[in-house]
Amino acid sequence: MQKDYRQIQTELARPFAPEDLEWRIQVTTQDKSKGLAVPYVTNRAIQDRLDDVVGPENWRNDYKPWHKGDKKEAQLCGISIYLEDRKEWLTKWDGAEDTDIEPVKGGLSDSMKRAAVQFGIGRVLYKMNTVWVQIEQKGKSFIIKDQERPKLDKAYMDMLERLGLKPAQPGGLQSQLTPKADKTAPQDNPAPEVKPQQQPQRQQQPQPTARQTPPPAQQTPSAESGKVTNFPVRPQWQYKIVTATIQPGMTQECMSLEIVNAEGKKMRAFYPTVTEELAQGTELSDVTLVLKKQGTVAFYMLKSYRIAAPAEQAA
Repeated sequence: MQKDYRQIQTELARPFAPEDLEWRIQVTTQDKSKGLAVPYVTNRAIQDRLDDVVGPENWRNDYKPWHKGDKKEAQLCGISIYLEDRKEWLTKWDGAEDTDIEPVKGGLSDSMKRAAVQFGIGRVLYKMNTVWVQIEQKGKSFIIKDQERPKLDKAYMDMLERLGLKPAQPGGLQSQLTPKADKTAPQDNPAPEVKPQQQPQRQQQPQPTARQTPPPAQQTPSAESGKVTNFPVRPQWQYKIVTATIQPGMTQECMSLEIVNAEGKKMRAFYPTVTEELAQGTELSDVTLVLKKQGTVAFYMLKSYRIAAPAEQAA
């Protein structure tokens, strides 16, 4: 039976089993004891998914170099799928810069992963909350300790449950290489409050005068002006982080935060770098949100904040 594009797209986008995922360290804490773990789908898993859904004869890929000159070399990958109901090939492209290790091979591999996301393969991974894990040094790099794998698998499955999704059955070589869960492994201690390197400097809040300190104010961005308007509220946290995910970019990652205020109103904000303290459940005070515009798209940037003190969180 022929499949239409909607059916193909649904099957391609089905979440992978946790055993079929690999995790890499994206950022480390300053003392190199913890790292931000990011899941990704291997090229082999992508190829297996395409073979299973459309057949090995009905897809192909193509590569070509991207910019040159004073910029870093990069690769473009196009994945094409033959749609039998339309009798035509559908191609989607994306690119990635060459890596520092095996430059061209790394660029080709990463560009194919990005092109696969255009078809929905592994796209759900971008909805993952940040997960910090114990790491250890191996050579000149850092790897995730084996006992952290159950924690990562649980975080992934919790995300799928939150979205109402079920993973596919495990398969392929990666599932055979994945460390098995150790049910006797001790539970992780809460992450220490260690700040990663290269944190952007936070804005200093104005100091009160000798007069009576006024009650703290909730800062709400104005969609028209992009300025922050102050409304007096009782002393407590202003926003709580509902989800914290990594927003991929060609040169630098940022954090995409879904936050909710004390009245239950949710909104999306971005933070320009990755930090361990902006995690799911964290409560923030002294928040400054600035409205930014890029072309026709408007979005909020988290310019400054303070982690709510215990007394405030209990308010």
